[in-house]
Amino acid sequence: MKVKKIMYAPIAVVQFTYKFNKANNTNIERENVEYLDGSPFVTIDFKETNQDLVFEYSYELGRIQNYLAKRGEELLPLSDYPFPSEQE
Repeated sequence: MKVKKIMYAPIAVVQFTYKFNKANNTNIERENVEYLDGSPFVTIDFKETNQDLVFEYSYELGRIQNYLAKRGEELLPLSDYPFPSEQE
């Protein structure tokens, strides 16, 4: 299942998705970012992810995006949410 959603901080989606995949042994992917009327839209591919994990991922990502928007930030703390290595 693929979902396209407006995101405040698209780069934070990469960070959160990487951490979520590691913690839950999932293979969720952020496919692309496109800008429509100046707003970033992110496409997320949930593939064969369990519905409960899709809900958990979506809820937490929404919470993170809201938090970042209120603070005016675009990245999550790198110590808690690292980027995937080039090899992955």
